[in-house]
Amino acid sequence: MKILISTLFFLLVNISFAEDMRYYDVEIVIIENLSNKSRNSENWPLQVNLVQPEKTVQLGQPVLKKWLPKDVHLKSSYKLLKANTYQLTDKVEKISESKTQRVIFHTAWRQPGLDKKQALPIYFKREVPAPPVVEDLSSSDQNTEDGSLDAKSNPSVLEGVLRVTLARYLHFEAELTLKGKIPEIEYSNNPFSVLDNQSELSVMDKQGVIHLKQKRRRIRSKELHYLDHPVLGILILITPYEKPENLAANPTVK
Repeated sequence: MKILISTLFFLLVNISFAEDMRYYDVEIVIIENLSNKSRNSENWPLQVNLVQPEKTVQLGQPVLKKWLPKDVHLKSSYKLLKANTYQLTDKVEKISESKTQRVIFHTAWRQPGLDKKQALPIYFKREVPAPPVVEDLSSSDQNTEDGSLDAKSNPSVLEGVLRVTLARYLHFEAELTLKGKIPEIEYSNNPFSVLDNQSELSVMDKQGVIHLKQKRRRIRSKELHYLDHPVLGILILITPYEKPENLAANPTVK
């Protein structure tokens, strides 16, 4: 009888924990400032080794069940959300009208509210096309020496690790790098083509790697937050997710 009571108590406690698990929809927008003045405001490192933890989620890829607590619903954990559910689309459209800024990454996912020991970081890497050349800038904006837009630009690579954790408050951590894409060496009869590539690589090395590493504590859900940076800004919106009734009634279903 004691064993039966203990077993029932254990099951009730587990169900209670599962029902108490909170889930959140996280939406982020990464903005690039195209002004040379902002890029030249700091001495960027020539090399940054972005550390990718062993237990890392890549959005759109399956998450290993063993990486999550037992009371977490697997299908609601680090699930990539569809673009038609985004809440910051109007902000993105407004930024797209700017001549000095552009959106280089916009995504959203659903995850459980886990503490720092259990929450999984999200890793991504993507190529960013060269920004369009704006023809109707004023003469001061076209002068790269006084901190304006550079007429010549190249594709770049954006890489990042993001993590949302829950303690008493929500917390957001981000580390990003933005660096010029290494040009592919094309075979050519021109003996100076290799030298041209080397020259371009030399210019990229001098520009350095744009690096952002920030934490924002005490994020309020349903409120838009912004991480400021000379080149890379991040909009963050975290919204509590209401579980469907069938999920709440079967919290242990994986």
